[in-house]
Formats: sequence, C-alpha cells, structure tokens
Amino acid sequence: MDTTISRDRIQERFAELCAEAGRCGVIGFTPVDGVALLPEQEQYLRRKLAGLGLLPDVTAVCLGLHYHESEILAVPATWAAKAEPDDRWNEYARAYDELNRALNHVSATLSAEFGGVAEQATMAGWAGQVQHVQDYFSHCVSHRAFAEAAGLGWRGRHGLIVTPECGPALRFATVFLRGRIPPTARSLPGCSHCQACTDVCPVLRAGGEYRETCRRRLNALGLEDEVCGICVRVCWDHLQTSEVF
Repeated sequence: MDTTISRDRIQERFAELCAEAGRCGVIGFTPVDGVALLPEQEQYLRRKLAGLGLLPDVTAVCLGLHYHESEILAVPATWAAKAEPDDRWNEYARAYDELNRALNHVSATLSAEFGGVAEQATMAGWAGQVQHVQDYFSHCVSHRAFAEAAGLGWRGRHGLIVTPECGPALRFATVFLRGRIPPTARSLPGCSHCQACTDVCPVLRAGGEYRETCRRRLNALGLEDEVCGICVRVCWDHLQTSEVF
C-alpha cells in the first residue's frame, strides 16, 4: 500500500461521503497493533480480520460523524430521570439512529472501495439484549480505543472521546485496511480540571461498574433509542466557552 497516496484518497472520499450525509466529520489512522482492547475484543477482531492479513500490517481508519448543534441542545442540560411530554430529548435519540445508519453506509462504502473490513457503529438495541454490559464486549471492538490511538481526541471522564472539533458530540465507526498508515500527531488539551460530566451525572459519580449502571439507565429511560446524552450535552456546553473550539 502506498500510504501517502492512500491516506489522501481515503480522506477525499470520506469528505465526499460526509457531504452526501449532510454531516461534518473527522477521520484518523492508526496501526492496529499496540491499540489496547479487552481480551474478548482482541479475539473478535482477529476473527474478523482473518482474511485480511497479519494484524501488524493492518491500519484502523477511524471515522467520526458529528451531531448538529440543534440535536445536542435537545438533550437536557441538567439531570433528568425521564423525558417529559413537551421536551425535545427524542430529537437526540433520532439523530443517534441517523448517525449510526450514516456511519454504517460510509464505513461499508470505504471498505468496498479500498478493500477493507468495516466495523459498523455500535449495535442498536444492545442495551436491552444483554444481561450485563460485559456480554456485549465479545461482539464488537472499541471504536473509542482506535479513535484515541489515531489522535482524534482524548478520553474524557465520561469515557467518551472528546475532540477539538466538536467535543464528544459525534459517533464512530472503523474500517480496517491492509497496510500501515501512522497516526497524525495532534496537541490535545485533555479535560484538565473540568468535572462537568461527573458533576451532573450520578452514574459517573458512583464509579465502579458505571457502564453497567449506564446500560440499565439507557434501557429504562424509554427514549426512541438507547441514549441519554446528558454528559455529552454538559461537556459540549463547557467546551463552547473554553479555548478548545
């Protein structure tokens, strides 16, 4: 693989697909080897890439599509246990579904055109299909791990990837391609002393297995998709007043 040409071509094609989807996006690259995954995720990935080549010679192409500002502002800015009849929270839930479908199309298109394997956006309906969040890990890879390794953003206190472009207000998919394209070095500020997400969310403040508690909340919240987004909203609000954007 000519990595210089391929990087440019992939970026150009991704920009075209973002325009078709009506979304802004970010893209990053990182060699697969050295990216920390859970053991069950590593096994899943090895099975998925069995026909593509050796793992040290595979690059993860990390794809992120942004929410629109109006969709983020549909999420409550303070803690809420349930949606009210007159609020806009489900606009965020519908955007979540739209972004997943757009990412699945983009990742499948890039995979087909460049000879790779697509790992689509997080499976819809997973929160209600498993008994514990750990049951989900053997069926996926961590898009966040590859996005972080690619330099797209840093891991926030809420566990999400925070980007300079739009904070945590985006969704990810990943395409795996034969060859080696190194990440682009970026200076990322990190969360510093900000605790906006933990201040607003009792699930995050509880610590421990917060992902399982979060799964239960998503399953019980009753929105049109398995989302909450409050930590995304307050993180996004804070970054709007910082020097990151």
